[in-house]
Amino acid sequence: MVNVDYANAYKEVLVVLNNLVKTDYKKIPKEYIEFLKNNCNNDYKFEYDKTKSFKEQVLLEDTKYILFGIFEKFGATEKQKNIIKSFKMNYYNKLEEQKKEKYNTDIFLKNRNVKDNTNKIVQHSELVEIKKSNFFKRIFDKIKRWLKK
Repeated sequence: MVNVDYANAYKEVLVVLNNLVKTDYKKIPKEYIEFLKNNCNNDYKFEYDKTKSFKEQVLLEDTKYILFGIFEKFGATEKQKNIIKSFKMNYYNKLEEQKKEKYNTDIFLKNRNVKDNTNKIVQHSELVEIKKSNFFKRIFDKIKRWLKK
């Protein structure tokens, strides 16, 4: 069963799609429309006001996302798809930068703050030393511990 919020959003999407121009409506596959019809909440009432522009319509957030996905897949031209793709890339890059600022990703680096000539703190990073012991030394140490017991 579909979540009630999604079922309401599907109903709103169907109403908006029914108010599209026929040529745009025919671009959407019938299977997709059938999926929306089978999973929508038929008890939910939504009226599309034709006197208002699309931006002025009061829609659920899920409805907006679904309509955007439909536009991106079925209605956008190649130029529009490229613009959407570049917008998404910029958005994801900004999210990644925010994550890097929020969470320290340099867990293998030692951080030390050093004051330079202008009394500003300069941060230097060095790799953490990992001591590896020789294979024979480890065996020798184990035998030594065993003999002490």
